[in-house]
Amino acid sequence: MVMTSPARPVAGSPAGRPSAPQPKPRRSPKWFQLVTTLLSRVSPSLASRLFAYFFTRPLRQKLPRHERDWLLQATAQPVRLSTGEEVPLYEWRGAQPPFGVRDEAPLPTILLVHGFGGRAGQLGGFAAPLVQAGYRVVAFDAPAHGAAAGNRSSLPEMMEVTLEMASRLGPLAGVVAHSNGAAALIAALTQGMRADRVALLAPMPDLETYIGRLADQLGFSQDVTARAQQRVEARYDLPFSALKASTMTDQLPLPALILHDRQDRIIPVQEAEELAQSWASARLEITEGLGHNRLLRDDSVIAAVVAHFGRPTLR
Repeated sequence: MVMTSPARPVAGSPAGRPSAPQPKPRRSPKWFQLVTTLLSRVSPSLASRLFAYFFTRPLRQKLPRHERDWLLQATAQPVRLSTGEEVPLYEWRGAQPPFGVRDEAPLPTILLVHGFGGRAGQLGGFAAPLVQAGYRVVAFDAPAHGAAAGNRSSLPEMMEVTLEMASRLGPLAGVVAHSNGAAALIAALTQGMRADRVALLAPMPDLETYIGRLADQLGFSQDVTARAQQRVEARYDLPFSALKASTMTDQLPLPALILHDRQDRIIPVQEAEELAQSWASARLEITEGLGHNRLLRDDSVIAAVVAHFGRPTLR
């Protein structure tokens, strides 16, 4: 179901109205495209290995000051995953929680899940408003992201980490997930993860179309793209088609809020519209001028997410 309501100008149009032309995606430098185009012709096998390498290696970025400040408001502890990897877990909770319970008592929990190349701090702006609403808020840096060790990641791995974190935290009152993390969340929910409500920010509903767009931006040929996809699928023993969100939403009756910007240059807004159309319990809100990442720290987007979760109830 596609619905739109104002969030900042969370500007949307009625269901069925055609979307405005999409902004052009960023492209790699011309010299890089010349190299990848030539390599695609001369050695498709080598080019596919190179592309598969890029596709599973998230880039780390310096932590901005505002994210550092958000993380400093949390308590952090290391968590060892079943794979043996260790990741940081961040927790925000109020000093005087509602319902008259002690601070040590369990509170309804909301999990924050970052995307590929992201980190927990990107979603830190949601912590204080959700804590003020009465929730305990938890986030983590997935392996190869943020402060966690590692250099390789993928959607299947992100799904497994999200599943494991959710099982450790118990039944969740809600989840806020961004981009690739939103795709991982949808897949995890079909694998038994439990949550009362979810909010998806700039979700990536189709890994196969994404790898095609990325290949075009980098200059790799269609043949190389297909070979690279086969390499990644073989490594994780999972076809990209099995992770297409629209094929899983009929299994998900929980309320979902989807927020996507019309100027998103990473994931076209049409993909969010198609996802919402396939999801009977989803509501889509379209923002203007925030792109793929700025909506994570926009006050009206944060307010819309907090309103979606409402006031918590003790289990």
